[in-house]
Parts: sequence; structure tokens; C-alpha cells
Amino acid sequence: MKQLIKKIGSLLEPITAEKGTVLFFALARREDASVWDLLVAAKWIDEDRKSALDYLVNQVQQVLTKQELLYISAVIMLRHEYFIDGSLIKREMGWEESNIDLYGVAVEKAYIFVAPDVEFKMGPLHAIH
Repeated sequence: MKQLIKKIGSLLEPITAEKGTVLFFALARREDASVWDLLVAAKWIDEDRKSALDYLVNQVQQVLTKQELLYISAVIMLRHEYFIDGSLIKREMGWEESNIDLYGVAVEKAYIFVAPDVEFKMGPLHAIH
């Protein structure tokens, strides 16, 4: 699992260099799931959703083995306006959160690599599928 987390964390730098600022980047496992979702929020995602999804999936596929890909359920792109611009906390290995409520979704465990250094805007979470 540590290798998977490290590989996902390693994606942050090249994605930011190529596409721009990422406001939220995390691996999360819901209480009722055995696999992980990659959650990403960035302004550039909202500008071209289809292209952004293709890009993110391609990046994940390039760093993970076929076996590791089985642990990833989805790449979920979040609307950037639900995150406040400002200073961002970034950690390549992420920090672990357990048993949290992420916009009304019960999350058993999350590894957060980038998040705002201030509270999230309140309101419903709108994912882009």
C-alpha cells in the first residue's frame, strides 16, 4: 500500500508542471468500499472535463502496475470552486486521515497530498463524471 501511495503522490509534481495548480489531490476509501478513489480539484479540470479525465487516467496508468490499478476504483474530478484559493499544503507522501466526513461521504481512510490551508467552502460536493 505504501508503494501505491508513493506512486500516486509522485504524480502531483508533473501534473502541476504541465497543467497548473491543483487545489485538492487525495486518495480516499469510503467506509463501504475496499478500493480507492483518486479525488482531484483544479480550475483547469473545469475548463475541459473530458480532456482532463483522459489526462488524469493516463497519468495514473503510467505509474501504477496492472495489479496496483485494481486498487483504484475511479478518478473523481471535483469542481474547483468548492475549494478556497490561498496557500496550499502539499506533501508528496500525503498525510493520513481516518474516519472522516468528506462532504457528506463517510470516508474510512484518506491520504491527502494537497489541500487548502484554510477550511473548505461549505456546500454539496459536485463531482464531474
